[in-house]
Amino acid sequence: MGRKAMAFKRTSVPFNEQQLLNIFKSHDVDGDGKLSRDELKNAFKYLGSRWDAYRTDQALRQADANNDGYITEDELKKLVEYALDCGYTVG
Repeated sequence: MGRKAMAFKRTSVPFNEQQLLNIFKSHDVDGDGKLSRDELKNAFKYLGSRWDAYRTDQALRQADANNDGYITEDELKKLVEYALDCGYTVG
């Protein structure tokens, strides 16, 4: 008798806070301890954002407390909260 092919439903698992923190930190390519607009945009691309420029602008509005155009170590928590609200998923 023939075997039946099993169908698997693809599931999405949301990133957790620590995973997002690690992803953002890994995009600090120049190692200056802060995320520039370009580094932030690349991080959102990595997360799968279709609107990475929009997400970058919104993230800077939400998390850049001193309005210097960078996300510093002190501002990362707000950035991660914003990304969590966006609902990015693994896979």
